[in-house]
Amino acid sequence: MFTYPLLTTAEQASLPKLIAQPNAIPNKFEDSTHQLFYCQTADGEMVLKVCNQATIAKSHFWLGANHLFAADFPNSLGTIHLTHHFLQKNGTLTVPDFVAASANRFVLSRFLAGNDVGTEIANQWVIQLAEHISRLHQSTYHSWGKLQAPQLAAHEWTSRLHNTLIFLTKQHDTLITEPLLAEVLAQALHCHETEFVPMMLDLRWDQFRDSQINDSGDHDLALLDLDAFVIAPRALDLVLLEYVLTPAQLALFKQHYTHTWPEHTENTPCYQLLLFLMNVLGETDLATWMLFKPLVAGKVSPN
Repeated sequence: MFTYPLLTTAEQASLPKLIAQPNAIPNKFEDSTHQLFYCQTADGEMVLKVCNQATIAKSHFWLGANHLFAADFPNSLGTIHLTHHFLQKNGTLTVPDFVAASANRFVLSRFLAGNDVGTEIANQWVIQLAEHISRLHQSTYHSWGKLQAPQLAAHEWTSRLHNTLIFLTKQHDTLITEPLLAEVLAQALHCHETEFVPMMLDLRWDQFRDSQINDSGDHDLALLDLDAFVIAPRALDLVLLEYVLTPAQLALFKQHYTHTWPEHTENTPCYQLLLFLMNVLGETDLATWMLFKPLVAGKVSPN
């Protein structure tokens, strides 16, 4: 009899019947917050994602997401089917079909065939990402927080951002110089936002897959990891994109992004430090990060 790894008998009772023992998918990083398994079932190929509670509890990324956005991860996995449905309705990229999930424990979704995105990023992917984010940014909100229930008022952004920066600084081993920290914290007290949009907090190229290469040579970008979507300031999303994309990719992205691209403001350093403290791309040199230069491809860390 085949069994789903790391799940209890009760958790497996309602899941699709396995026709082979699942195979572990190697983690890309030592401190990955989940373990993945490829599962062959009577209902087709699937991927099981099981939480590593101990790692999540120490993750700077999830500490920041939960403290600032009230993301409630990993308890929020109990409603992740709503995220799948939201992205299928409001985005343009393929996402895996939802199968099952349990709060604080696991997600089971259908396997998407294709190749992992490597360091060579096709222009088609940049364009498709721009179209996807443009579509998401059409959905605007006056409140923010959880994707499905953004109940935090706009005026709360200032204090929660300020408090989260202080909280994450205390969790961090990296020494944040007092002049920089004092300056950014002072700016955070005046960081007011009124426009909020759906945002993937851990947007990195390794979260995507080249799901299909057809005879015409087209590459279809698919989004695999859906657990870190929140409602956030549009400016924060754009700051993250400027780190993820190379200058050439960013120029191409902007050509296909259908909304205005704001200039950097006094809020930018606050968002830079926030993303650094959340370890979104694995950069350890704060001085380099604050120069706002795009990172080299492949320099990422897990969430």
